Amino acid sequence: MGEFEDQAALWDEWAPSYNEASLGPAKPVAEALAKIAADGPALELGIGAGRVALPLARRGITVTGLDASTEMTRRLVERRGDLPVDVRIADMAAFGVPDRYPLIYVVAGTFYLLTTRERQMSCLRCCAQALSDGGRLVIEAAVPGSSALPLESGVFVRSVGQDHAKVSVVAHDPVTQTLRSQEVRLHGEGLRLRPVTRRYTHLSELDLMASVAGLRLEARYSGWTLDPYAAHQPRHISVYSVARELGSGLGDR
Repeated sequence: MGEFEDQAALWDEWAPSYNEASLGPAKPVAEALAKIAADGPALELGIGAGRVALPLARRGITVTGLDASTEMTRRLVERRGDLPVDVRIADMAAFGVPDRYPLIYVVAGTFYLLTTRERQMSCLRCCAQALSDGGRLVIEAAVPGSSALPLESGVFVRSVGQDHAKVSVVAHDPVTQTLRSQEVRLHGEGLRLRPVTRRYTHLSELDLMASVAGLRLEARYSGWTLDPYAAHQPRHISVYSVARELGSGLGDR
């Protein structure tokens, strides 16, 4: 199987125990994206169960989402009601869409689930093709080497309770810029393993790849309150536009 099929199988298995709350509140994410998107519509890469798409749709933004997992998207369909959210199974590293979007976004480090530079580059090229004139691509991820994404191998205790324990075993490969982790869950039903591989990108590399794909950095923030990014922040929200567009930044809107 290829990476897309591997991701589909992985997240199908994760879906029943997927914990959206661990990613933080979605309301400020949706509020910031609605500000960036203006009237929409929006395209989400890695939409999952709709953590961000559903509150964004409640703000009047039509959302189309791509994901690898049929089980994750099934949960979304069960929850969406009559909200304007559509979803389809597609590889975010190799997608085409019939329409162009004022906003494309990928949050919570999902971009790092593309585990080679080539697949990350392909994703950025697809985004550049799918953006409308004046549209923006928003990428949220942890900053490599920060407290949010330590670049080290080791065993990390996630939680311990009366009837469970969660431990992550992480192997860091600085040559390929990958973190291979195995979440070990011990509980009354036995032992479960949840493997995840991520390829992180440093900010300068991400900007370079975006430039090669035909995008330019327009703004970078440290959080969903859209405060300017400063050194040593653990997370970044980077906003890109198509390089041929010479429009002004968000602050001039």
